[in-house]
Amino acid sequence: MSNVLLIDYNNDSHLPLFPMNIFYLMGALIKRGHQVGVWFQSVHHESDEKLNEILDQGLFDVVGIGFVAGYYPYRKVKALSHIINSHKTRNLITYVLGGHGPAGAPEFFLEKMGADAVVVGEGEKPICDIAENETEGVIQAGSVNGDYPSLDCYASFPVDVYRLNRCPTSKRTDFTMPILSSRGCKWKCSFCYRMRDGFHEREIESIMEEITFLHKHYFINHFDFEDELLMSSKKRTEGICEAIGGLNFKIKWDCNGRLNFATPEILSLMKKHGCEYVNYGIESLNQSVLNQMGKGLTQNQIYDGVENTLLAGLSPGLNLLWGFPENTESDLWDEVSFLKTYCTSDELRTIRPVCPYPGCRLFDEAVEKGLIRDANDFYENLHINSDLISVNFMDIPTPEAHRLLYEANKELITNFSNNRLKANIRFAEDVYINGNTNFRGWRTV
Repeated sequence: MSNVLLIDYNNDSHLPLFPMNIFYLMGALIKRGHQVGVWFQSVHHESDEKLNEILDQGLFDVVGIGFVAGYYPYRKVKALSHIINSHKTRNLITYVLGGHGPAGAPEFFLEKMGADAVVVGEGEKPICDIAENETEGVIQAGSVNGDYPSLDCYASFPVDVYRLNRCPTSKRTDFTMPILSSRGCKWKCSFCYRMRDGFHEREIESIMEEITFLHKHYFINHFDFEDELLMSSKKRTEGICEAIGGLNFKIKWDCNGRLNFATPEILSLMKKHGCEYVNYGIESLNQSVLNQMGKGLTQNQIYDGVENTLLAGLSPGLNLLWGFPENTESDLWDEVSFLKTYCTSDELRTIRPVCPYPGCRLFDEAVEKGLIRDANDFYENLHINSDLISVNFMDIPTPEAHRLLYEANKELITNFSNNRLKANIRFAEDVYINGNTNFRGWRTV
């Protein structure tokens, strides 16, 4: 039996998100008889140096960190890795990395972070193998699986903190939690580094069991399906809706969707059974760019699907990028117009530049063109912020592209602020002119 420490690092957020990756790893480890501790740095906002005290006290055999790609996770894990590798008990520890970030360039992260192992793919079985056999190096975990843990693991997490997070349409009295309906994705976009073989749809009965458990024990009433794609097919979406409708209590829920499945019939069914918000990865309105990235969408599907979503009474999350090869200035302003027309102002939506993370097809193309040397060049020199261009694929010079992004996002921010201003003025009119005594003031939540 091993003593395992899993690190939920501080992500610079006032309210931390529930670390589902740690939840699943803990469940697998406990099933195999291991002891698991979690450092909830994201909850308590402790300094990185606190890790030294934890390592002093724990006598851990395995220390694990999972993270996605990005400039902030890279810098954060690099700092924590230095502390782990400098600790006096380092020779007794197997240090392991996992998640979509290191999976995109496992050999690079293995060396850069001084880790003993990097897991590529689903982590439940590998983390147990590491705990039992001190397995090292790059570990290819295989295709997507459906190993979901015991619900009793929730007792090891401060759910009372996580449930305070807000979804775009959450009310003041709602409690929210993320949940998974599947793993993997059926599409392979050129910019996406979350490349795992296979797509596994979780048993709907298991999903309802978890929803019921969280509702009963933690009063969760707003569920956020965090997996890449709940709307994976018409039949799957209908099955989940019908199961939610069969519960003996009402819930609200959000999900990630596909616009080619966003028909009036499906969206009305989702609305009927509690869905309030559907997040769509649109990425571009230029058909040539959509084809180039392998998005599997047409312009007509995008416009029809978003309009169907609004007609069904659902709030659409509209994700748009700019900076793909073939993108032009005109494409950027088309995206601004689209967001101003269709965004409900339940959230602020801006346009970000596309980023070729290691592990995606766009990264390989950038290396071939001589725009990136390797993963080290990307993380150490190029990717310094998600809102700045890391690699410029366009004919527009980078300073000019940044100026255009500033002008475009300034217009979107102004539009969002004006819409919120109008709403607050309506609240004031309702209380002072119409005499609505139920008004509870302008609150941040």
